[in-house]
Amino acid sequence: MHIPLTAPVRLILLGGMLAAVAARGAEARFPFVIPGDDASPSITNLAAMSRPAGADGFVRVQDAHFFTDAGRIRFWGVNTCFAADFPEHGDAAKVAAHLAKLGLNAVRMHHHDTSPSPRGIWGRVVDGRRQLDAQQLDRQDFFLNELHRHGLYANLNLHVGREVGEAEGVRREGLPYSTRMDKYLLYFMPELRGRLKEFCREYLLHENPYRKLRRVDDPGIAMIEITNENSFAKLGPDLAASLPEPFRGEFKRQWNAWLAQRYASTAALRQAWGGGNEPLGPAVADSSPWRTGAGAWRVKQSAEYPVRTSFGQPGPDGEANALRLEPQGKAAELSAQEIQYPNLRLEPGQVYTLSFWVRADAPRSLFVDVSNQGPANWNPVGFHETLQLGPKWQHVHRVFRASEEIPGAARICFKFGSSPVAFALAGLTLRRGGDWVVVPEGQGVEARSVEIPVAGWSERARADVMRFMTETERAFVQDIVDFLKKELHVRVPITASQITYHAPDIVAATCDYADIHAYWQHPRFPRKPWDPVDWNIRNTPMETAPEADAILSRAPWRLIDRPFTISEWNIPDPNDYAASVVPFAALVAALQDWDGVFFFDYQSSSGSAWYTDRVQRFFSFNGQPAKLALLTACANLFRRGDLAPLGDVVAGTSAKLTPATLGLAARIGIDPQARTPQVAKPSASSKRLAAPDGRAVWDATDAARAHVLVNTPATRAVWGLVGGQQFDVGGVRLNVGAVERNYAALVLTSMDGQPIEKTKRALLAVVGSAQNVGMKWDETRTSVGNQWGEGPAQMNAIPLELTLPRRGARLFALDGRGQRTRAVAAESGSGGARFKLGAEYRTLWYEVEW
Repeated sequence: MHIPLTAPVRLILLGGMLAAVAARGAEARFPFVIPGDDASPSITNLAAMSRPAGADGFVRVQDAHFFTDAGRIRFWGVNTCFAADFPEHGDAAKVAAHLAKLGLNAVRMHHHDTSPSPRGIWGRVVDGRRQLDAQQLDRQDFFLNELHRHGLYANLNLHVGREVGEAEGVRREGLPYSTRMDKYLLYFMPELRGRLKEFCREYLLHENPYRKLRRVDDPGIAMIEITNENSFAKLGPDLAASLPEPFRGEFKRQWNAWLAQRYASTAALRQAWGGGNEPLGPAVADSSPWRTGAGAWRVKQSAEYPVRTSFGQPGPDGEANALRLEPQGKAAELSAQEIQYPNLRLEPGQVYTLSFWVRADAPRSLFVDVSNQGPANWNPVGFHETLQLGPKWQHVHRVFRASEEIPGAARICFKFGSSPVAFALAGLTLRRGGDWVVVPEGQGVEARSVEIPVAGWSERARADVMRFMTETERAFVQDIVDFLKKELHVRVPITASQITYHAPDIVAATCDYADIHAYWQHPRFPRKPWDPVDWNIRNTPMETAPEADAILSRAPWRLIDRPFTISEWNIPDPNDYAASVVPFAALVAALQDWDGVFFFDYQSSSGSAWYTDRVQRFFSFNGQPAKLALLTACANLFRRGDLAPLGDVVAGTSAKLTPATLGLAARIGIDPQARTPQVAKPSASSKRLAAPDGRAVWDATDAARAHVLVNTPATRAVWGLVGGQQFDVGGVRLNVGAVERNYAALVLTSMDGQPIEKTKRALLAVVGSAQNVGMKWDETRTSVGNQWGEGPAQMNAIPLELTLPRRGARLFALDGRGQRTRAVAAESGSGGARFKLGAEYRTLWYEVEW
């Protein structure tokens, strides 16, 4: 039940009365470090929120949530990755105590299986089997023991980045990037499934000598995730058809075995797959102008990424009907260089055939689709494919059915910004009608020789291969779940991969809980994956986009009949608005009544990096003072339950999700048993979302002042583009001066759980943006390349006039350990205690005492 609000929420535009404060505070920066080994007593120490992990029995699923014997449990956690899963003993004890102080109660151990020692758990390969490294296993055992002692549960990932390689008998030559880390392959290759089970048996039945418990018997383990970000059916059969042997052959063998169980003969298969052909009509688009020019075709290029076009070039038949395109460099993005035929008027649901010849000077890929023309919607309308080109001409003939909904004009589009290799196109036509591939001569059920249906095969063939893939994926998940529970006797909740990587029906049928990932403006790597120099971010505030955000948009994917976690969530650095990652998580997870939040990540290296004083590239919370300060301040909103869940529930289906913009008015998700979605009244505005009683409001009606406001009895908060504004949040008045990019996050939370009007102690977080000394942005402020700078991390000051609703308050500035550094003088004011805060206090945290 939600406690009534103590006072109304009001927003008042601020005039000039804070001009003097703003002038002296807007540009000031100061160092602020939250030490990675600090566990000292202070108001910022939330370790008392936790009992030792496992002290109340195993985590279980009850009433659609996680429970222990002590009752409902929510997880406020972080990820550790790579070497950070294996700290030395001395570091492990300090880190665990520090994480507990921050208010955390869970750690997701991620990427521990990706690398050999010292970044991973693997040792040498002996007789074709990779061994677990004894020292790494000991370090992880000790780390788990320390985490559990300090009240932190573990989320164990069984398969994240392991690749079974040639030393273990699996050739990887010719495999595409999309199958790295054995993704996709794991679902159908028996050897890979066998190696996963071998690892699970050895790892989960291993006894931790510091706990004197096997992993399967340890109630400090909260949950298990089988495989990270791993799709199969969603990637479709075209990928399987492009794989080298033996992978392609194994997929085809299982596909044919599946067909043989369902169809008595090739004749029966042809009858089932046949039909639907339509005679070809006249061309609605073609390449006939290419003999002399572009005609209606348009080339997208820029001064930075020009494209040389040559018309009337020799085609596959020797005639001068080809178009040659020569990129003058590799563009930053695939879509930066395109050739397109615009203004197509396609009939929804109609069959079309796209046919053309193509070659390249050297191996390269080429993306082609028939898609919406924008300006906001560029999605395919029935066909998209990535082709692999070489020096020989190849004929591409694809039959497809246009989408049932095409809102406007469409286009044929070739995207080629991924490579500077020149290529040529010829003989292109798009025609209404088509002749689907059914079962080609020489293929049949009896000989188990039916090929993998790719684009252009009959719709019924494509539907069958998708059913095969979906059943294969579901069978894999069920097999691993059964293996874990029935053979290894795992007692904690299990999930497969993230729900957006599966069909939700697969998760509903096989998993104890559902999980999801989300990032706001993840770094993009235009040329080489994970290039430490060549990357960029958009660097805009999520507060301006409630209709297109990155975390509320995940709410419709929850399965409402079981627990839901978000095991990776971040606004990656160096985003100027990155601190919002924490209050946004608390807001959505609390209102939607989720069961766990795991920020990605806390740390991914070990040794002295545990004690860093600077922002560590994209993801690490460790060393990022803006995120760490709010991690503590916002724990009460979610973990303690200060922000009560919404009362109403609106459920969609896996076929029709509930609009995410309902997520501040009702709990939303998927009802696995429902056939039709519930009908709910849409939000009056996608730019202003609000809880029915106003306890949470996300207002982006004025993009320059977009902000989120939370008003609960024990915690009051506002964050976003709040510079130059005044807020009254349940009687707590916050007058914000001019700040860099207008951004700040302000949280006042009672530390004894009492309402702000009755508490004896409260923590105030006043947070802006963090940057390192010497961090160098590019001209567009979208990348720092490898110029991340050095510590200590610097914070911008937030000029703030704070008025509390009670007299007698004393306010103290705190250091990075939460220790008092100096008192802040109170000013007389009507109705409460007033304080002026700014750069002179050099802090993100204040302690309030009555």
